Amino acid sequence: MVKKLPVWLGNLIEVAGITFGSIVLLLDRSLLSLLISWFCFWYFSHCITHYIVGKIFGIKFLYYFVGKSAILKLNLQIFKFFKIFPVLGIKVDKDSIKRVSKKRKAIFYSSGAFASMFSPIICLFFTKDFTSFLILATLTVLNIAFTLIFSSKVGDLYKARNL
Repeated sequence: MVKKLPVWLGNLIEVAGITFGSIVLLLDRSLLSLLISWFCFWYFSHCITHYIVGKIFGIKFLYYFVGKSAILKLNLQIFKFFKIFPVLGIKVDKDSIKRVSKKRKAIFYSSGAFASMFSPIICLFFTKDFTSFLILATLTVLNIAFTLIFSSKVGDLYKARNL
C-alpha cells in the first residue's frame, strides 16, 4: 500500500534529511557519522532534485509517496532486501509533463539519479583518515556503478533514455 504525503511535507522531509546529514557531517568526522551523512545525502537528495528541476521546467507535482523501490521490478533474489526498505517518491502531474520537451524530460528524470550518485561525494572531503576515505570512496563508486547499471534498466535513467 502506498502512503501519500502532501508535496510540502515531502519537501520538508527531504530538506530535513539533507540538513541532518549536513549537521552530522559538520559536528563529527567519525566513520559512523560520515556514513550517516553519506546515507542522508544519497537518500534525501533524490526527490528534492526532481522537484527543483521539475519546477524550473514548469512540471507540477501531485504528492509524495512512500512505496517500494523500482529495483524490485528486476525480480532478482539479491534485491529482496528492498522490499522492506521504504522509498520516498514524488508523483508528477501527467498533463504538465506532457508540455515539456523530450530533452527537458530526460534532464528531469535523470536529475534524481545523478543527485543520489554524486551528492554523497561531499562526505569524502570531510574524512579525517585514509581508512574512512577509502570506505566512503568505495561506497560511492559502488553506488555510482549500481545506479548506472540498474537505474538504466528499471529506474529514472531508463525513463530518461526511453522517451
